Amino acid sequence: MNLNDVRLFIQVIEHNGFTAAADKLGIQKSTISRRITQLEDDLGLRLLQRTTRKLNLTADGQNFYERCLPLFSELEDIENHVTSTQGEPKGRLRITMPPEIGIFIMNDLISSFMEKYPLIQIDIELSPRVVDLVQEGIDLALRVGNLDDSSLVGRKIANASSKLYASQTYIERYGEPKTPDDLKEHQCIGTHLNSNEWSFENWNQGKPVSLSFRLRANSLSFSLEMLKRNLGIARLPKAFCLDAIESGEIKEVLTDYRVPTVGIHALYPSRKNLNPKVRLFLDHVVENFKAHPWLK
Repeated sequence: MNLNDVRLFIQVIEHNGFTAAADKLGIQKSTISRRITQLEDDLGLRLLQRTTRKLNLTADGQNFYERCLPLFSELEDIENHVTSTQGEPKGRLRITMPPEIGIFIMNDLISSFMEKYPLIQIDIELSPRVVDLVQEGIDLALRVGNLDDSSLVGRKIANASSKLYASQTYIERYGEPKTPDDLKEHQCIGTHLNSNEWSFENWNQGKPVSLSFRLRANSLSFSLEMLKRNLGIARLPKAFCLDAIESGEIKEVLTDYRVPTVGIHALYPSRKNLNPKVRLFLDHVVENFKAHPWLK
């Protein structure tokens, strides 16, 4: 039995198929299929039931997978520990994050990280979508807001602060809200597609105000543009709006009411076998996040 074939078998199961495993490992799908067949021949067992649409473990395959997985996890942990203590860190790191986080917060941090570790390469996907880290072979995801995926390890690395803004023209047309409840009578711009409320720490015991957003978008840049076009009141990071504030285009409203901070989290598949490059990157981010004007 070839241990490399066993490792390929585990990768196929963890990535839910030959195609995803091949993409992750950078080898041909046909090569993986051939090596798994060889493994089955060596064991004298059928490990997988293959159909045109689905891949299922046999009972023997399930038992083999469950017994091999902790052994290979331990080997990977040993390998990560050894490689992290020897020589200069190298290899490829795959990260996904929302576009504005990448462009306005992570730009300096990523460049300084790559200067510090010149042998590490980074692939970054700037996208608001929720990525399946295991399925797509991603090492680390940065996400903003509440976390719903309990299968991943989450670590809060910062809090992002925001305030409410409206354009001067909008205020002249519709007036300025005096309390959070007044927002129900105003046009508001939501920055999350699945939210219909805003909360304030010092209003109504923190209970959210239900709103009927006229416009919602999953982009801070687009929301700011719509804010400047007088379409409503938006909740945005102050540092993101500085130019428009200084020019007098927009102004802060409801200044006496505190908007809760929003957590920025780092997500990765496993704490036990954390990729050493991920650990280095997280340490670098946490160390340098503190001074960023969006965060506190």
